[in-house]
Amino acid sequence: MVNRDAATAARHAPVRVAILINNTYEADARAWKTAESLGRAGYAVTVIARWGAGLATTEQLEHHTVTRIRQPQPLAWLPAPSLPETGDDPHGRLGGIRRRIRDTLGRGIQAARYLRMSRAWSRVIAQQVDAFDVWQAESVITLSLAVSLRKHFGGIVVYDANDIDSEAGRMARLPGPWKQLLRRHERRLARAADAVVTVSDPYAQILERVLGRPVDAVVRNAAVVEALDEAVTPDDVVRSDRFLQLFELPPDHRVVLYIGQVMRGRGLRQLFEAISLVDRSHLVVAGFGPDYERYRTIATALPHGQRIHFAGSVSPAEIPEWTRGADVSAMPVQPDTLNHRFNTPTKLYDAIGVGVPVVASKLPGITPIVEETGCGVLCDPTDPADVARAIRDIIDAPEDQRVALRMRCLEAARTRYAWQHQARELLRVYDDIGV
Repeated sequence: MVNRDAATAARHAPVRVAILINNTYEADARAWKTAESLGRAGYAVTVIARWGAGLATTEQLEHHTVTRIRQPQPLAWLPAPSLPETGDDPHGRLGGIRRRIRDTLGRGIQAARYLRMSRAWSRVIAQQVDAFDVWQAESVITLSLAVSLRKHFGGIVVYDANDIDSEAGRMARLPGPWKQLLRRHERRLARAADAVVTVSDPYAQILERVLGRPVDAVVRNAAVVEALDEAVTPDDVVRSDRFLQLFELPPDHRVVLYIGQVMRGRGLRQLFEAISLVDRSHLVVAGFGPDYERYRTIATALPHGQRIHFAGSVSPAEIPEWTRGADVSAMPVQPDTLNHRFNTPTKLYDAIGVGVPVVASKLPGITPIVEETGCGVLCDPTDPADVARAIRDIIDAPEDQRVALRMRCLEAARTRYAWQHQARELLRVYDDIGV
């Protein structure tokens, strides 16, 4: 006999969504926004993240749950040479040949570990979680997890493609054969997904070319905006004095903020030099990343190093208030990888979300937003003098023009570029695939 009550309960049970991420979650603003939006819409959401020392294995947040699982380390016995990313080789031609050989081997080992990681981790996850109706991934590693877990449990795979992994960070500098191997792996997995979402229109076009499949929706990584339906007033865009107090700065000095990952390709060297060309200006670096200590050491050694302040990591919940304290949010992303040229930095939306103008790279992923909204000044990110020119264009403008610029930023955020607007596209994708 069929248990009718059980059958009815099953039909009306919320759809279970697992968001798979390859980090420990504390600083993953997009995963948090996605999980909260799906949870508010009635989905039963669990973020499955990487465990880290001192972190809880399970957390219950307002509209979703977080589960952290220890990530295995395949091929840990293989040495991976740690090499400088830039700079001349001090040992001449022979040293350069040795460096290139070690570099090729080291990056090959890195790629092999990357490809093996997902298989090993999926086995661990399958032993510790229940079945989900949707597996959402954000990278090649987690997409491979999602596809494997779908084979084991069933369900639907959604790929939220924030990057082309074979063009991201250190992977972009892999030797040709390794890069092609990773690219083929990435294409195969993307074609196995039931839906693909990405972060900008230019990036969607690149993804379709590189991955060989259409993108189902663009969900911009916009900020959650307060007072969404209210008109903007000058009182909404008053700069906080957070940085003036924190670093004991004179009240007439201006603050340029860099917030986000501290690593190669983000234009920090150019920003360091640009600040030296702008009077009464200070640079605050608030972020994290593999090169944080290296860049701090570089900044400290500069003649104007006392005007460059390193503030450490900032949680997603703190980003609005930190950003609000700046006169300019700077993002001179370098055109050194495909991802950098076509992606749109989250910090762009974070800045306009609190009414702070931006100095940003003139690149395909950034230019359309800045030009459409009038939220800042574009620059050549490779030229410190032009970065400095863009900063001066904002901070040296008359007060009424600066207030009008800040109001224009916030107006754009409230009307078009708030996460609340973008989440509707994500929910539409879930509706279209029948979950």
